[in-house]
Amino acid sequence: MRYAVKLPEQRKQRYWLVDTGSLPEGEVLRRFYAEATQPTFRWLYDDTAYKGVRNSGPVLLDITQNSDFWQQCCTDWVGTAASVVIDTNETLDELQQRLATHLTIHTLGNGKGLLRFHEPAVLHLLLGEEQLSPDGRLMLMGKDTTWYWALCLSQGTIIHEHCSSVNSEDITPNQALRLDDVTQQRLTSLRQFSRLMPLMGDAIDRFDLLQSEDEITSLWRALEQYWGATWQTHLPRKQAVENARNMLVSSNALEQFIDELGAYVQSSSLDAMR
Repeated sequence: MRYAVKLPEQRKQRYWLVDTGSLPEGEVLRRFYAEATQPTFRWLYDDTAYKGVRNSGPVLLDITQNSDFWQQCCTDWVGTAASVVIDTNETLDELQQRLATHLTIHTLGNGKGLLRFHEPAVLHLLLGEEQLSPDGRLMLMGKDTTWYWALCLSQGTIIHEHCSSVNSEDITPNQALRLDDVTQQRLTSLRQFSRLMPLMGDAIDRFDLLQSEDEITSLWRALEQYWGATWQTHLPRKQAVENARNMLVSSNALEQFIDELGAYVQSSSLDAMR
């Protein structure tokens, strides 16, 4: 199952990459130093083009000896601070250096941009839905590793998604991580998508979806398409969330909710053609 409410017991080194920019200044390291027996960390942006903003960027925490720290803090931070737990054989320095090489990607129009690969929506798309090629996943994740990220809260319980890397001697990673045009367009439409995650958690609980991987994925895709359509119609974000919640409240089954979301997408497409 891609989705679960508990992380398995660790068998390797365990690290937690947390975005500090959306939390009070110093909050992540303050809590880490208060809880960890031997607090060790690295800033993701160290020795990169983004080092000027490193202290407000993601920080990589070694939680191998304090794996419960993730559970203690993630409930407070889910939906606010993007993060991903990584089980790997790499050292802290090796992991930071490898991840840092994939921060910049080529964008549409031959430009360059920052890939915030630790955000749940990006992780779901690139790893969960496998929009990254096998060699791309190997480049980003490394060999023999598993990534876990908090998707949403459902009745106070964290639902997380995970992906394990492909270990194949036939795959030779390239130096640059590349995303196709369709994937980049989908990522663009997912900006501020975290606003819908509380709604997704409520839908998973309302329709009892936790044991159905396919239905959770179908729910995600319906919400993603709806969110993209609301950008096209220039609907204010608050109104877009409120409208989707009203659809959920009035729906008696998942299929009805998905149909309601789809009706908005279809209507917006027809309006665009007029």
